[in-house]
This record gives sequence, C-alpha cells and structure tokens, in this order.
Amino acid sequence: MIRTFLALHSVQPGFQPASVLTMNSSLAGKKYELATGVERLAIELTRRLESIPGVQFATYALALPLQIGPDLPFTIAGKPPHDGPYNGDEQYRPIGWHYFQTLGIPLKRGRLFDDRDKSTGPWTLIINEAMARKYWPKENPVGATVMIGKGIAPEMDDRPREVIGIVGDVREAGLDQDPPPVMYIPVGQEPDGLVALGNRVLPSSWAVRTMGDPVTMAHAVQQEILRVDPDLPVARVMPMNRILAQSIARQNFNMILLTIFGAIALLLAAIGIYGVMSYTVEQRASEIGIRIALGAGRGSILRLVIMQGLLLGAIGLTTGLAAAFGLTRLMSSLLYGIQTTDVPTFATVAVVLAVLVTVACYLPAHRATRVDPIRALRYE
Repeated sequence: MIRTFLALHSVQPGFQPASVLTMNSSLAGKKYELATGVERLAIELTRRLESIPGVQFATYALALPLQIGPDLPFTIAGKPPHDGPYNGDEQYRPIGWHYFQTLGIPLKRGRLFDDRDKSTGPWTLIINEAMARKYWPKENPVGATVMIGKGIAPEMDDRPREVIGIVGDVREAGLDQDPPPVMYIPVGQEPDGLVALGNRVLPSSWAVRTMGDPVTMAHAVQQEILRVDPDLPVARVMPMNRILAQSIARQNFNMILLTIFGAIALLLAAIGIYGVMSYTVEQRASEIGIRIALGAGRGSILRLVIMQGLLLGAIGLTTGLAAAFGLTRLMSSLLYGIQTTDVPTFATVAVVLAVLVTVACYLPAHRATRVDPIRALRYE
C-alpha cells in the first residue's frame, strides 16, 4: 500500500493543478435553461474574473477533471456504427473558451476554442488523444464530422460538428484510472435539452488560474460572481490540489490503516519471539551452565540460542510468505502500479522480519552467556 501511494503521487494527471482555484454553482432555473443563457454567463464571468489582478485565466465547465461528468453516444460521418446506431459512447464536456489554458491541458493538434465558437457560429468539437487513438488510429481526426447523441430525443438533437483540435489526455476518473476518451464542446453549442437536464442534475464548475496562492483569491472571485448574478450560489471553493488529494484519499486511508495493522503485527511478532526465546533460555539455564563449565565459549552459547530462534523465525517466514502470496491477491483492487506478487516487496518484508527475529533472539541469547556455571552445577 505504501508503494501504491507513492506510485499514485508520481502519476501525471494530464493537467496542472497548482495555482488553480475551483468552485461549484447551481444553474438550475429558467434563467439558465437555454444554452445561450449559460453562454452569456460564462462569457461575462470569464471576462470579469480575468480582469481581477493576479488572475491569468478563468473558465466554465460542466465538470472538472476528477469530478463526475456525463457521457453520450456519437456517430462519425463516413464510419460505419459499431455500437447499435452509434460508433461509441464517451465522456462529454461542455466547457468555456479558456478551459484548457486554465487547467494547463496542452494542445496537440489543430486549435482551441475562441470567440468563433459561439452558439451562432459553426458547431465545433475538440477531442483528446485517447479518443483520437481509439476511433482514428491511422487517420488525422481534425476536420472529421461528428454527431453527438443524435436520435436520443428531439430536444437533445445535436448538429454535425467539426473536430477542430486534439488535446492531451486527462485522468478524468482518478489517478489510478487510464485517461478515457473525451469530447469537449463550447458551452454555447450544447443542445438546450441537455442544458436543462444537466443543470438540474449536476452543479456547474468554475476554475481560475492565479499567479500565486489560489486560496487568497477566493474572496475576490466570489464577489465578482455575485456582482454578475447575486442569486448564483457558490459552494465547495477549494484549490485544485485539494481535489487531486481527495481523489486518492481512499488509498491514503488504506495505506495508513494497513501500516498501523502491519506495525502492530510486527510488534507482536517481536514480543512473541522474545518471549519464547527468554522462556527457552530460562528452561535451559542448567544445560547452558554445564556447557560453559565443560568449556563452551560464550560465542558458541550465543550462536546456539540465536540459531534456535532463527530456525523458528525461518519456519514462520516461510509459512507467512506462502500465505501472503495467496492472500494478497484479495488486495488487487486496492493497488496501483504494483502486482500483488511483487518480489521487491516480499523481499523487503522478509529482510525486515529476519532482522527483527535476530534482534529478538540476541537479547535472551546474550543473557544466556551470563549464566553462572557454579549455580547450574549446584542445581544439578
């Protein structure tokens, strides 16, 4: 679990969470039932937030990375459908124009959204590299035509969209999950039926990239949002780094819990071995005294007791490793970047336990070398 936690910390999420402040708001209500209403809000808020000193970029998003977002089926013009009437079903993200700049997601090919991609302009689409690899493995998808959710319901019918760009992959579902294919659309080009449904079910998100500590900008950002719409509730104001940390909170908790259990087990093992060896030395005190009286050196007595303890430890290690080899398979769902039969982990544990056994045996063995042979002979 420690190695899993370290592996998760080394994973690149596909975006740059540092210096990003995030917050949620509810857009439920008649004011934001249509895409044009959400678009006006996104444009106005982006302009106002980016005018705050210390703010570089601001954006709207139906869902940010590591948050729950919708998925929709789609068809690709010129490609035969593979999943019923569709080519596939993938993640769907309505976003503001500066979404990729705010989160630091790199552009790989084509262009990003700008003021050409309004509700009144040509309908466009940006995909990530995972989607390009999956559906255009040997082609350049830029310029391809895609229809999202066609036929689901009349109020949700989408127009044909042109793929204008490809961006880097983001681990949307968590650091321990591979980046899924994602379709990004401009906020003003979302079908009205989907806008109304999404705003009823999911909170909208806002993100701001700052030049310093994002937490210090929280008050100014919230005040600017209230100036645009005093009735717009704002909640869950937090830096993106905290969302990233929360995404691995379960693994962190499991690691701490199992580390505590492991430490307790290690302590119990040490106490158990020490107790057994101390009792053995006490029971064999007369024998050890006679051996010393007959000329046995203290080094041989030390080896005698330690080797007996190491034999018990070896039996325990062998049994424990065999059991762990089978039982750790039950932990496979908790691990990332490491196999349940990882050799370095098993070897490290075996070495730690061997050292522990040696130390636990040495103390009673050292005491055995101090047995007075005269007392032992008198006893006999």
